Amino acid sequence: MTHLPDNRHSSRSRALPFSRVVWPVAGLLLGALLLALVSCSGGGDANASNQNHANQSSGGELTLDPSAPTFAAFDTRNQVRQSTEWIGRQPVVINFWGTWCPPCRKEIPYLVQLYDEFNDYGIEIVSIALNDQVGRVNDYVAANNMSWIQLMGDEDVTGAFGEIRAVPTTIFLDATGKEIERFRGLRDYNTLKSAFEKLAAST
Repeated sequence: MTHLPDNRHSSRSRALPFSRVVWPVAGLLLGALLLALVSCSGGGDANASNQNHANQSSGGELTLDPSAPTFAAFDTRNQVRQSTEWIGRQPVVINFWGTWCPPCRKEIPYLVQLYDEFNDYGIEIVSIALNDQVGRVNDYVAANNMSWIQLMGDEDVTGAFGEIRAVPTTIFLDATGKEIERFRGLRDYNTLKSAFEKLAAST
C-alpha cells in the first residue's frame, strides 16, 4: 500500500507528455485521488476489523465465570478433549452416568428427548461415564441415540465439579460456566425439562 502512490505516479508520467505548466496541477489532482483511494481502503480495513471483533465478542471468545469447572478428559474415540471447547462458550448440561447404573439408564431417554428439544437454543450435553469401559459406553450410546458429546471420567474430572457422590448427577452451566442447577440422582422428564428451560432463559 505504501508504494502504490509512487508506482501510479511513475506510470502516468511516462504515458502522458505533460507540459511544465500542466504537471503541477495534474500531480495535485493525482495525489488527491490516491489519497481518497487510500482513505476508503483504510476505512474498509477498519470496518472489517470492527466486524471481526464483534463476531468474536458475540460467540467466539472464551468467557469463563471464576467458578466455572475446567478439565481435560478422553472421549470415546480416545481423543483428549478440553472443557473449554464448550464451557464458557455456550450453555452446557453435564451428566455423570454409567452403563452399569439402572437409574442412569432410566434417565437417558429423557435426556435424548430434551436434547432434541433444546439443542436449537445452543444447549450442549456432555455425558461423562464413570467406572465404565469405552466399548460398553460406545455400544450403549449407539443403541440409544445419544448424539451428544461422550467423555470418560476419572477423579481429576469429578474433582473439577466438587465431590460427585452418586450417579446420575446432572449439572447445568450457563454460557459463562456458572452453575445454576444440580441434581443428584434420577429426575423425571418434567423436572429435567424445567432445568433446561431455566438454562435456555439464561442465554
